[in-house]
Amino acid sequence: MKPFFLSLLTAALLTWNPNSARAQSPDFNSLMEQGGAQLQAQNPCGAAATFEQAFAADSTRANEFELFGAATAAAACPAQQALAWRWLGQLSRRRPLRVTPSDLDNVSRDPSLAPLTTDAAWPRWLAAMRQALAEQAAAAKLAQTRWLRDTQARALPAPASASRKRGRAAAEPGFALYFSTVPNDTVRVPYLVRVPVGYTPGQPAPVVVYLHGGVVNTSAFRHSDPDVVEEPIFEAAPANALVVYPFARQSFGWVAQPAAFAQVEAIVREVQARYRTDPRGPVLGGMSNGGSAALWFASQRPDAFRGFYALSPAPTLPLGAGVGRLGQGKPCLQVSAQDDTLYPFATVQAAHAAHRAQAPQWELQALPEGGHGFLYRPTGPEILRQTLTRLLK
Repeated sequence: MKPFFLSLLTAALLTWNPNSARAQSPDFNSLMEQGGAQLQAQNPCGAAATFEQAFAADSTRANEFELFGAATAAAACPAQQALAWRWLGQLSRRRPLRVTPSDLDNVSRDPSLAPLTTDAAWPRWLAAMRQALAEQAAAAKLAQTRWLRDTQARALPAPASASRKRGRAAAEPGFALYFSTVPNDTVRVPYLVRVPVGYTPGQPAPVVVYLHGGVVNTSAFRHSDPDVVEEPIFEAAPANALVVYPFARQSFGWVAQPAAFAQVEAIVREVQARYRTDPRGPVLGGMSNGGSAALWFASQRPDAFRGFYALSPAPTLPLGAGVGRLGQGKPCLQVSAQDDTLYPFATVQAAHAAHRAQAPQWELQALPEGGHGFLYRPTGPEILRQTLTRLLK
C-alpha cells in the first residue's frame, strides 16, 4: 500500500496549476516534481535532498502535503531525520491547516514515518497537531456563528402588505441572509443578498443573480460558511449592484429538480419586494451546473430577466429542455475554455453552432486556456466583470 501522504503528495503534484494563485517559480516546481518522482522510485534520500533544495529559498512556499511528503522522504534516511522534524515542525505552525483529524490519524499510522515514532518528540508533535486542529475547528464554528448572526441581522422584513410601496426600506450594506419557503414542502432555501455601499431606496439598483456550480457534489446548503464571500461574483459584479446568491444542494438544486428552478424565480421576486431594483429586471447566470441552469432559464423562462450569462456550462440543458430560441431576443453570453476537460470544447462549440440560427443573441466566447474552473484563476473575475458590464449597459 502506498503511504498515505505519498499519495497526497502525488495528487498535489498532478493537480498543480501554473496559473493558480500559489504558482511558484519554475525551479521550485521542477524540483518538487523531481522529488516526487524520486519518492515513487523508492529513492527517499535523493528525494529529501531534492526537497531541501526546493525549500532552500523559502520553505513557506510548500503546501501542507508537500511538507508531509518531504518529511516522509527525510524520515527514511537516518542522516536526514533532522530535516523531517524541521518540516513537521513548520507544518504544526501552519495556519490554517488543510488537513482533518482523520488525515492526522492516517499520518500517525503511516509506515513511511515509522522511523520517527520512537523519538520522544513524536507524541508531542501529534498532540500539538491535534490541538491545532481542535483550535481551528473551534474558531471555524465561532466564525460560522458570527456569520449567521450578522447576515441574518441585515435581512429586511418582508413587506407588510401588497399595497406597501416596494423596495423603499433602508438597508445596511453587506451580506444579508434570507430563507425562501418552498410551496408544499419543508425546504427553506437560503440565499444571500450583497447590498452595496451607497445603496439607497431612492435609487433603483441593478441586480445580478448568480447560480453556483458543484451542485451534484454538494450534500447540504452551505450558507453557514463565511468563505462564500470569496466567490468571484462578489468581486466582479458592479459596485452598485445587488448580488443575489441562492444556495443549492444535490437533493434541491438546479440540475434535475424543477422545484429548485421555480424557487430561483421566487427568490428574485422576494428581492424585488424588499429592495429598490432596476425595473428592467436582473441578469441571471452561473458557473458549471449554474451556467447550464442559466441557459435553461434563457430558453424556457426568459421573461423575468434582462439577460443571461453562462460560465463553463454543459452542452445540453437540464431537465431535457431544448435550446429553442435561447434568450428570445435577450442577450445570452457564454464563456467556455478550449481546454475544459469536463465539457470538451468541441462538443460545446458544436452545440452552439447547431442552434446559432435560432438564437442569434447567444454568443460563445472561447478562452484559449483556463480549464473548467477558469473563473477561479487570477484572470477569472475580470472575464466575468467584462461579461456583466456588457449585459448591464
